[in-house]
Amino acid sequence: MKSLLEINELLNAVDGKIIGDSKKCYFTSVQTDSRNVVKNTLFVPLIGEFQNGHKYIPSALEKGASVIFVKKSEYEQNKQNYEFLSMDYPKVTFIAVEQTMKALQDAAECYVSKFPFLVKISVTGSCGKTTVKEMLVSVFKAKYGKKVVYTKGNFNSETGLPLSVFQIRKNHRIGIFEMGMNRVNEIGEISKVLKSNYGIITNIGTAHIGILGSRKNIAEEKRKSFDYIGRDGAAFVPATDDFADFCTENVKGKVVKFGKSECSVYDVQFISDNGLMGTTFSVSGLKVNLKLSGEHNFENCLGVIALAEECELSAADIKKGLEKMNGLPGRMETEQIKLSGKKVTVLKDFYNANLDSMQKVIEFASGLKDTGRKIFVLADMKELGEKSKDAHEKIGEFAASKNIGFVFLIGEEMKAADDVIREKYQSFTENVVYRKSIDCFEEIAGLINEKAEENSVIVMKGSHSMQLEKLLPLIKKGGLR
Repeated sequence: MKSLLEINELLNAVDGKIIGDSKKCYFTSVQTDSRNVVKNTLFVPLIGEFQNGHKYIPSALEKGASVIFVKKSEYEQNKQNYEFLSMDYPKVTFIAVEQTMKALQDAAECYVSKFPFLVKISVTGSCGKTTVKEMLVSVFKAKYGKKVVYTKGNFNSETGLPLSVFQIRKNHRIGIFEMGMNRVNEIGEISKVLKSNYGIITNIGTAHIGILGSRKNIAEEKRKSFDYIGRDGAAFVPATDDFADFCTENVKGKVVKFGKSECSVYDVQFISDNGLMGTTFSVSGLKVNLKLSGEHNFENCLGVIALAEECELSAADIKKGLEKMNGLPGRMETEQIKLSGKKVTVLKDFYNANLDSMQKVIEFASGLKDTGRKIFVLADMKELGEKSKDAHEKIGEFAASKNIGFVFLIGEEMKAADDVIREKYQSFTENVVYRKSIDCFEEIAGLINEKAEENSVIVMKGSHSMQLEKLLPLIKKGGLR
């Protein structure tokens, strides 16, 4: 296998300078975590708030790293140490760069440019982007099989996307990459790396509003994913999103709006909402059974169909791909269990949480028919900053107004939800239990066992840091009763 980049390509891309006497480089993988280094890896030591990756260079070398980036200021401070290392590992190429993070992104941008015939698709949005990415992957695989390369897991960040694109190989024809953000211009930077031909924004919501301050600021960041779409490409946005026009106002290519009101454009006919079993609809006359439940998943699916048809995939490919889709772990994932002989369905959606996604889950579950008692476990939504109190109050009001059954509120920030319920919805308070900490999981598990009845639905929703996945085993065991 050839090196992913030749020495001149790499040095020009990162504006780097070789430390020592090496005149060549060879690497077939790229890593920022020394634990994942294998033979012939380019190791990029990153510097964060609490860690300096340069201290892991010796470990990367022992594991077979063949190229090492070194921050110039780090090299100047420890010049003798790095010169000794270059002598101890004469076959390793050490390259001094201004900033290792930027060098990683610049190297990835150079690498992507070597594949001009790859169709590149970007996926971003406040919620639903991983599910949409997986839908797209499944649909495009129905036609292209192993010629599809894509983001694995949640490698969608300033480091994750560059690492993901280094998985591209000559046999690939379609690249589907997710874009996330935790700071201003993160999507701008990784969009420059990818330069997508097609892009989809799932929605503009409130995720990361604590960092960016407003939905408009979030939209300003998300629309950067469309910056490099050319005249022969297309940008896809939800027709009902109030920032749809704002997100697409600078797009050079085609703008496609998707949603229920636009179904006829792509010959999609809604047939039935099957509750926890998903949605049935047709594409160009072919019936499709989407296993993912919830109206929001169906609407996201419409964006996938629109993009697939724009890329000239057949209705048969779309049907095959969508019907292979199952729930992702922790994202509207259903599981049937028995509690004291009673059959119960658990809806697990605790990978992440914000105001929009939590309201959608409550709306969906509250509308389920032919079920037993509905029991909700709602935990803190994180990363909302100064908007947190208002968002949690809105969840309290929303839950109470839906009269959703029995509700457990967990976490310090859910206190705002509990307070507003007790202030404005006193008749509902007997159905609410608030606990400040996840230390109460055993108690809550016991109470859920007491409240559950045959065919009950237990909904679990909260940010990943609230560790709701640890509650389910306790529920199955019966908890403290």
